[in-house]
Amino acid sequence: MRAYRDIILREVSGVLDRIDEERTRKFVQEVARAKRIYISGVGRSGLVVKAFGQRLMHLGFDVHLADEITAPGIRRGDLLVACSGSGTTHLTVYMARKARRMGARCVALTARARSPLASMARLSVLIPAPLEHGKNGGGTRQPARSLFEQALFLYLDSIVLTAMQELGISEKRLARRHANLE
Repeated sequence: MRAYRDIILREVSGVLDRIDEERTRKFVQEVARAKRIYISGVGRSGLVVKAFGQRLMHLGFDVHLADEITAPGIRRGDLLVACSGSGTTHLTVYMARKARRMGARCVALTARARSPLASMARLSVLIPAPLEHGKNGGGTRQPARSLFEQALFLYLDSIVLTAMQELGISEKRLARRHANLE
C-alpha cells in the first residue's frame, strides 16, 4: 500500500510542478473580478470543481453550479470555470460556448491544450496529467483520469489559498459561511 501511495504522490507532484504560474495568477485575477462564478464539469472532474465552487462560496463569492435548476442566467461580467480532462466533454464545451456568446468569461481547466474547451476559453490552464494508464513506463500508473482529478483538486485548493491571501480573507470569515445544517 505504501508503494502505491508513494507513486500517487510522485505523480501528482510532477503534474503540479508543471502548471504555468502566470496562467495561475491570471486565473486568480479572473476569480477576483467576477460578478458571479459558475462551475461546470462532469463526473469526477465535476465533483472536484464543485468542491472548488463550495470554497469560493465560503470566501464570499456568488457561486452557482451551471447545470443546476436554481442557477440564474449567465451574463457579461460573470465567469464560468469549466473543467474537462479531455477538453471534449459535450456539456462542458457547450456551456463554455454559450457563456462566451452571452458575454461571460471562461476559464478552462483541462489536460489537453489543443481541445475544443481550451479554444472556447478566455484563459486555459493546462493540468498536464496523462489521462490514460501508461504502458512501458509512460502515462500514469493509476486508473484513467485519476491523476488529472487529484492534481486538479490540489491545484484548486491552492487557488483558494492564494485568493484568501491576495484578497485579505480571513479563516474566520470563511468559517462564518460554512454549512451549518449538517
